[in-house]
Amino acid sequence: MKKTLLIFAVTLCVLTACRSNRDRLMEINGFLNDNRLDTAQICLNKINPSDLSSYDEALYNLFTVKLNHLTYRPFTSDTLIQSCINVFTKYDDKERLAESLYYKAVTDYEEGHVPQAFTEMKKAEVAAEDIDDLNIRHKIIESLTDWNLSEHQYQLAMNYGKQNLALSTMAKNDNWTAYALVFISQIHAGMGQRDSAKFYFDKCIAYMKDVPDSQRVDFYNYISALTMKTDLSAAYSYAMKGNAIRPNSVGYVTLAKICCREGDNNAVDSLCEKALCLANSSAERIYVLQKSMRLYAEQKRYDQAYFTSKALLKARNIEAQLQEEHDVHNIQATYDYKMKDLRFWQYVFDGLFLIVILALFSALILLYYRYHMISTGKEVIQNQLLINIYSEQIVHLNASNMGMQSTIKSLSRKVSDLQKRQAKILYEGKKRYDHIIQGGTTVLWDTPDYAHFIEYYKILDFPFVVHLEKDYKHLTPQNQFFMILYQMGKDDKEVSRIIGINDSSIRSTKTRIKKDKK
Repeated sequence: MKKTLLIFAVTLCVLTACRSNRDRLMEINGFLNDNRLDTAQICLNKINPSDLSSYDEALYNLFTVKLNHLTYRPFTSDTLIQSCINVFTKYDDKERLAESLYYKAVTDYEEGHVPQAFTEMKKAEVAAEDIDDLNIRHKIIESLTDWNLSEHQYQLAMNYGKQNLALSTMAKNDNWTAYALVFISQIHAGMGQRDSAKFYFDKCIAYMKDVPDSQRVDFYNYISALTMKTDLSAAYSYAMKGNAIRPNSVGYVTLAKICCREGDNNAVDSLCEKALCLANSSAERIYVLQKSMRLYAEQKRYDQAYFTSKALLKARNIEAQLQEEHDVHNIQATYDYKMKDLRFWQYVFDGLFLIVILALFSALILLYYRYHMISTGKEVIQNQLLINIYSEQIVHLNASNMGMQSTIKSLSRKVSDLQKRQAKILYEGKKRYDHIIQGGTTVLWDTPDYAHFIEYYKILDFPFVVHLEKDYKHLTPQNQFFMILYQMGKDDKEVSRIIGINDSSIRSTKTRIKKDKK
């Protein structure tokens, strides 16, 4: 007894510990979603991974990767996140699988494995289709918006941009909405639709207050680039705000343009060089070289403009080559086609499965009603047979004068009960018969109604019903009723009205019954 209690106590402690670890891990995830990164780090440090189950260890690893990403720590290996993908695939946890695939894609993208990154992010998109966590769905769609924009896939970027805005609105998250609107504005700008770009950015301004100061540099840079042609002073103001948060290429290009207007050639050279050094992507490098070339041309420094144009051409060729190598449009289109094809065949399989189930269900119903009709017929015959047997026994006992009054009374009660049951079946049959005679229809009839009608009709024309049962192969109650109507003197028009079928159905029913004749 003590041993049993000890085992129970140990098991309870283990289960409680597992539940406690799970709760602590989910609390950490909440801190990460709320951007309380220091708190999340402290709580992660308190957990010993060796004490966790395989699933909880995968959660621990996922949240560690998530924290590293949010604190801009470089990924040293994708082994950790790949192990998360394997575990969550095994447990069929779509929510955590989608998030793991997201971080795997981000890792690949930051390491320059762009095609692989897009494939992983598309997998994450599919895994996240039916989950409730808007945080996961949003960051997947937002990344696909951003990446397609960077790859100049403007139509795909717009499709994802609209989804991103819809998710942000659904979540009522103004920070997300600010980024969603600025993405759509940038997409329109990339497509040369400056009015639309300005329209969406004007909408974005109202939400910028909800963007943390440390993250506003991208917004300031974009405003600076967008307003440089129309309002240089505003562009300069926003560029300075951006540089105050983090020195960046757009800010330096804007300052270079101001210095160009003032005729300070040395400052232009210095600022353009700094801007080029800070360019983090091929698109950003092209932007800096393009603006620098125009500044040199404005200053009539054609040698510098020429050398910059050569660098610009080289940068564009490199980007074009990268885009060709990445081929992100075809990667996404191919993946979408495969998923569409997979869903199609899933629908086909589900449809066939449903058809098989319906066919089996229909067959069971048909067998049930056929059994019910046969049972009704057998019950009538059996009842009559028992009535005859019990009646003969009563006559025999009365004639023998053996004084068995109790037995005679018992048999009389049985005969009475059987006659009542027999009378009920025939009563139901007569009701249906009178209904037809009085001009009724069978629209609301079920198989038992036909069975009762046929049992009553046996009293009126027993030879004809026997003929239907003997000379035809397995006629359904409905088909027997169909033949009885003609035996009652009904014509095609009346049969059509009673059963509720058209002339074509009457002809096909006659043909089908004729084929069933032995």
